[in-house]
Amino acid sequence: MSTDHGIDPATALRAAEILESPRRLHRGLEETDDAIATLDKVLTATPPGPLRITILSNLGLIRMVRFQLTSSVADLDAAIHCFREAQTAHTAQLPEGSHPELTATIPNLIGALHARAEYTGNWDDLDEAIVLGREAAVRIPPGLPQRSAALASLSSALRIRYERAGYEGDLTEAIDLGRQASADLPADHPRQGAVLSNLGSSLLAAGLSADAVRAYEQAVERFAAAGNRHGRARTLTNLAGALAQDGRIEQALAASWQALAEFRTLGDASGEARVKKNVASSLAVWEESAAQDAHHTREVYAHALADCARVLGADDATTRALTDRLAVLRRGAAPAADVP
Repeated sequence: MSTDHGIDPATALRAAEILESPRRLHRGLEETDDAIATLDKVLTATPPGPLRITILSNLGLIRMVRFQLTSSVADLDAAIHCFREAQTAHTAQLPEGSHPELTATIPNLIGALHARAEYTGNWDDLDEAIVLGREAAVRIPPGLPQRSAALASLSSALRIRYERAGYEGDLTEAIDLGRQASADLPADHPRQGAVLSNLGSSLLAAGLSADAVRAYEQAVERFAAAGNRHGRARTLTNLAGALAQDGRIEQALAASWQALAEFRTLGDASGEARVKKNVASSLAVWEESAAQDAHHTREVYAHALADCARVLGADDATTRALTDRLAVLRRGAAPAADVP
């Protein structure tokens, strides 16, 4: 990065590092704020052109990281502002078809609008995300990973709108777009994990739990191959839910413990809490999904309880909840003398 515009060499070098890997160099709030301050400083000295658009796009990504850390809507608003400015500049200043890598701004903007709609309940943001996604599907040339990302973002937005409004056409389109987004990428592409995980969520919403399990399993493999541990942990959590819905509760519990171990290694307390909550939910989904053999149901809860006590501790809320549920199941057994 040039230092011709009054940026000292150290700041320029730091900015170049951030731009090369914007999601990996700032895991905590302090490092994230440092990255934002660095790019803000460089942005003020960068004239219009591809580099400025790249900086704006990456600032948006880092603001999204900060939103994940703070849950502050101000960070989400700032991310959307960066993405909008980058997209406007890309459209107005650069020739059609030039710098195709910058089209990543479109799916990033779609994703940020989608996130704000869910966070604030302003569903106009979701409708705008869908409109932008449809435009991107037409404008971005086939074969670019950015087009696949746009299709996946559009698919996710349509699924959320289906969950809100119940229009079956949205969910059907979400599944079709998710499959197309995956097919547009090489099987070993680093983005396949996110694309397949998104597809799994749409399939699960449609009640296609076995298909969802396959999509999530493939996503877990792709995240692992790409070295994306957070993506793998989140998808293992989703896989556990799909396995439970498909009646494979033992496998669901195994996936949950894998996710928990990964979140603990990463120091992600919110992810760990989500897994613990989902363990009890997965058992309830499995128990209610069909008429289960009472003895087998008690055995499954006893096995899950033993795992919880070993992994989480006897005083954990999830352990206590499963203890209470198992006690109810045992009291319900008849005759009383046969209770294990």
